[in-house]
Amino acid sequence: MPPKTVEKIKLESLRLFAEEGYDGASLSKITDKVGIRKSSLYNHFSNKEDLFLTLVDDVYERYVSEVKETVHQQPNDSYVEKKLYQALIITTDFLRKEAVGKFYMHFLLFPPGDLKAFVHERFLRFEEELNHVFLPIITDGMKNGEMKSGNPTHVLDAFYCLMDGMSAQMFYYDKKTVDQKREHAWRVFWNGIKSESNDEM
Repeated sequence: MPPKTVEKIKLESLRLFAEEGYDGASLSKITDKVGIRKSSLYNHFSNKEDLFLTLVDDVYERYVSEVKETVHQQPNDSYVEKKLYQALIITTDFLRKEAVGKFYMHFLLFPPGDLKAFVHERFLRFEEELNHVFLPIITDGMKNGEMKSGNPTHVLDAFYCLMDGMSAQMFYYDKKTVDQKREHAWRVFWNGIKSESNDEM
């Protein structure tokens, strides 16, 4: 079944925003790609800002959904190390989806000036959702002795920095090199937070 008009609009808009930037992706170009009149687009979105912010929400929601699905697929008795590592993997793999990756890194980190406050507000909501996923995992790791005791929020901050760093690496190196760097970065990170008793596990 062909995608509905609104989904086609969002798909072509995402590609054009990623390739040509916010200013370059005019509504005329978008409607030409979709094969509709501009008036038809206004049946779904009030203007280009509305369309752009809808895409921001979509990308965030897809990312959070994939992280949650990946973490919840792990058995309850899985090691914390495995759960966090898989979350790092899904982050990198999510950004490998070319249009989504370009859109995420370009616009969500460096949004158009007029929309910066709106995107930032959405980012804070998105991060709060991830906090609810990761903090319980880290807290469990400290309670069961898999990780060193300490402040779970500090570990989460470091984990986010690791994910952000790997996100940037995605756009500089080929897949093999990125995978190697990701494995090395993870191993150093985990060795820094695991408990000494965990060496014997």
